[in-house]
Amino acid sequence: MNKNTRRVAVSGMMVALATAILLMGGVIPAATFVGPALAGLLVIPVFVEGGQRYALGAWAAISALSLMLCADKEAALLFAFLGWYPALKWRLDARLPGWRGVPVKLFIWNLCAGAMAALIFFVLRMDQIMAEYREMGRAMLIAFILLANVTLLIYDRLLGAMAVVYLKKLRPKLFK
Repeated sequence: MNKNTRRVAVSGMMVALATAILLMGGVIPAATFVGPALAGLLVIPVFVEGGQRYALGAWAAISALSLMLCADKEAALLFAFLGWYPALKWRLDARLPGWRGVPVKLFIWNLCAGAMAALIFFVLRMDQIMAEYREMGRAMLIAFILLANVTLLIYDRLLGAMAVVYLKKLRPKLFK
């Protein structure tokens, strides 16, 4: 298989599969947060086969499709604002290896999450989501933000492990 053909084929398949996973958010309530994380894992094969440019293109395509098609707009917005992470994780790791990169990753992650929240609250005025966050109370909201940061650190480790699984187990079987 030609290398460019492989890149495009893998990208197209992963975009379609990730969009299908995000579409499940309208059916399965827990998929609001799990769906974007699983869709982000599907960017790994695109990154391995095509590099960062293809991975960012896949993120943009998944974001656009999910924003247009998904019933669960919160899941689509989560992926649109935070789904870039699998495409840029390895560049951040190369520039700031080990624990030195953690504060930078958390800062960028929280900046994007804050921008998403501002869009939801002040521009889109999504009443149902606004009511959920208001109902939480300040202490629960702070706990939610802290949990989201811990989740990023766990997700960061998972991305690395999944890249190894793809490279060592799946890729040899897919492309003999």
